[in-house]
Amino acid sequence: MKSADVKEQLEGIRKAYDLTVEQYMKGVDPLDSVPDEIANLPGYAEITNNTDLCSGAPDIKEYLHPEKGMRYLDAGCCANLVIHRLHRWPSVYYGVDISPALIEAMRKFADNHDIPIGALHVADVANLPFDNAFFDIASLIGVLEYCTIEYTESALDELCRVLKSNARMVLDIPNLQHPHVQTALKLEEYLGRPNIPKGRKAFEKLLSRFFITERVDDSLVMLKYFVRKNG
Repeated sequence: MKSADVKEQLEGIRKAYDLTVEQYMKGVDPLDSVPDEIANLPGYAEITNNTDLCSGAPDIKEYLHPEKGMRYLDAGCCANLVIHRLHRWPSVYYGVDISPALIEAMRKFADNHDIPIGALHVADVANLPFDNAFFDIASLIGVLEYCTIEYTESALDELCRVLKSNARMVLDIPNLQHPHVQTALKLEEYLGRPNIPKGRKAFEKLLSRFFITERVDDSLVMLKYFVRKNG
């Protein structure tokens, strides 16, 4: 995929999430209009209701082990501050997302509820507005499925830059061997967020250049990697 195509893909994802925010602000759940040919596919209910697929999953918190004084980066933060209340972790919350509408909504939520956070920024994960070795822990959930392998390489390199030595992170990609993955991909396509599937072997080879993988959960529709910065 050419550079111009990558920009077009990311712009499409940004617009899709901006639209989702607009719909929720109007009291409209975009999942309510999903056509039956998708909603009746195998595993649809599991995919849309499974909290183990989100940034607030218990196994993510357990692995990251947030402590007071730590800085936590929620890369591709979406609405996690509202939905999963990640600011309640002992660590200091920082979020970035490609969607200006999402970040604006999260800022308003934090201000209206007097929630102490580190910062919220509109940014993509390959160009983060933070100093070197700034974060102790991070998550990258529901992001890389939209990215080419080349962009993924840039994102992992950038995450390494802002993470401290031996920092822990959890990230995921679609599990192409899962029986319900096609349901997830068709739902994403319908929502205007087409995925760019990556083979597990190629992704893990790339990941090993930057991180040490301590555990992989391949039981879900998303492959979840529990990793530590390599050095």
